[in-house]
Amino acid sequence: MRKNLLSLAVSSAILVTGCSVQPTQVIPSSIQQLQGSGAFSPMVDVQNKIYQSKDTYRVEGVITAIQHKSLGKDLKVGFFMQAPSDNNPKTSDGIFVETTNLDDLKVGNLVSLQARVAEDYKWTKLVDVSDIKVLKTNVDLPKPEVLRLDSSDMAQSLERYEGMLVRVEKSSDLFVTKNFGFDYGAKRNNLALSYKHALLHPNQLTAPSTKKKIDNENALVVESFEAAPRGEIVWYPTFGESNGKESSDNYIRINDLVDGLEGVIGYSYGQYRLYVTNEANSKNFIHTQDRQAQPQLKKGGDLRIASFNVLNYFNSPYSKVKNPLHQNRGAKTEEEFKLQSGKIATAIANMNADIVGLMEIENNGFDQGSAVEDLVKQINSKIKDPKEHYAYVKPSDNSQFIGGDAISNQLLYKKDKVTLTNYRIIKMPTQYAPDMRYKDGYRDKFFSGTVHQRDTVAVTFKVNKTNKDLTVAVNHLKSKGSACWEDVQTGRLVDADNQGSCENLRVAGADVLGQELSKIQGAKVILGDLNSYGNEDPIMVLTNRHNAPKDHVIKTSAYTYIGSRDEGTPLYGKTGKVIDHSYGYTNIVAQLHPKSYSFSFKNHIGTLDYILVSKDMLPSVVDATDWNINAGESTLFEYANKYNCKNSKQCSHRYYDIYRASDHDPAVMDLDTRKLK
Repeated sequence: MRKNLLSLAVSSAILVTGCSVQPTQVIPSSIQQLQGSGAFSPMVDVQNKIYQSKDTYRVEGVITAIQHKSLGKDLKVGFFMQAPSDNNPKTSDGIFVETTNLDDLKVGNLVSLQARVAEDYKWTKLVDVSDIKVLKTNVDLPKPEVLRLDSSDMAQSLERYEGMLVRVEKSSDLFVTKNFGFDYGAKRNNLALSYKHALLHPNQLTAPSTKKKIDNENALVVESFEAAPRGEIVWYPTFGESNGKESSDNYIRINDLVDGLEGVIGYSYGQYRLYVTNEANSKNFIHTQDRQAQPQLKKGGDLRIASFNVLNYFNSPYSKVKNPLHQNRGAKTEEEFKLQSGKIATAIANMNADIVGLMEIENNGFDQGSAVEDLVKQINSKIKDPKEHYAYVKPSDNSQFIGGDAISNQLLYKKDKVTLTNYRIIKMPTQYAPDMRYKDGYRDKFFSGTVHQRDTVAVTFKVNKTNKDLTVAVNHLKSKGSACWEDVQTGRLVDADNQGSCENLRVAGADVLGQELSKIQGAKVILGDLNSYGNEDPIMVLTNRHNAPKDHVIKTSAYTYIGSRDEGTPLYGKTGKVIDHSYGYTNIVAQLHPKSYSFSFKNHIGTLDYILVSKDMLPSVVDATDWNINAGESTLFEYANKYNCKNSKQCSHRYYDIYRASDHDPAVMDLDTRKLK
């Protein structure tokens, strides 16, 4: 193709526009020829690290969108232009022109210009632009091309549309995989779509592996041309508007099918981006998994058990009852806390579980003014029948706190359904490793060597009107975002198998939990936020290794103790221990609903929240599900002002309903207690 271009007649002239000197030779070309049929323009030589053409080309097209101000560091000032189709499905008809010379340019102008071709981190664009001539005005824009994608390689499919004006229709099969919220890569709010279904985390259905990578290229990020003001979706102006019932009918959910969005295609931060040019409304998002005011389970159960992460429910700034660390990880104002409390209390009341395990509730005691007392009071105020009111468990030794963290696990129950017979705290392992400095990307960081986990609250109940015992253990294993020794011992933060940080410490926690629960007789339920996707190592320790290859190694953390370094019990030595056994619990939600999810992070969904049941309980399980009221909703409905408010008077639409009460979804299970053993 290049030889053909070079054989074309060229004109030579020295033209001066402002301070820019025009080249002496310009090669006539078309957008399609400059784009080429592959990932890179044929006018550059990426293999030899030549990312800009030596030659200058004259090309023309109709302006379809103009970018007057840079969007972050990735969408520079310039415009998108498009030529009539060449009917070649492998070449794009559009291209982005990077130039600050936008004087008198308008959408609908047919322009001719000369420029060089550049590959900007895989985005083919025109640079060194000069001699822009408006040939016609008010030209009809090309009809937006309907996106037709290939599930085997979505990124390659989108390359063909780079720079073009496109339309997402039902037939495009694009679903919301990340709801509108903060994008930590681009550092702004946006939304992401994927082909045929939302993207599952790679460790959700199969065992972790260093050969698997997080698949971000198979997502199309939906953007506005300017950074969305906090609390707004620029291209969906009615998003979140009230329906007059303390909620909204204008919302987006993960797994919504998109129909009718239009925009131009760009590329940055390793992902294709759709910069929206039309205005959206609720009709453009078809809810394939719509909201549910209550969990939907099969009939026949007489005891409901649930897990609920309450997203740092901290009331100490307002009650003055402090946690051991005197921290506040939750609401920053009393107004925020009132909204958080109202949403969570309403959700738990609607959930109507008889036993509820809580995570991320402030660890500030059990008396009046404590977080757990406050939350139970708020829930009970929404329940008319006193027999349905909740109580909460307290340590049998009158301890003031559960462990030494600012947050803890807790357990609520209805006295009309169960009677508490035994309260236990299962101490979780702590890592006391050597301290060291390490690199996190380009940043220097310090690892103190000490990493704690939250202790397990394990309570045995007698099911009322029966002689049957049921033990419920509420857990919150170490988070994926906190570095442990195994992650930094090389001097760099490493996550080779996408389990996040501290999976070895979580494995140690799972092993200790399994050992301690094996000492308790009767039916057992493990509840909580295990900070592990469906087939990650800690889940396999507690359940089974059916989805792991025979050579898959599961290992605990090193330098691990129960209790303090000096007086505690050492567990696994300085190298950790290979765990080759499992405790045989059943991940009941996954067994009944294999593609269920409870959490969304970046562009992927999966489960972090679990109900694991002992084998003897399986005949009594009627149904179990993830109640998707939180993870699939936009963060614009969340209580926190941080990313939702421009100022104290201009915030996103938020309501005292149940949606986005937290960032995790509750897991819910119904039992037929007649079948409990």
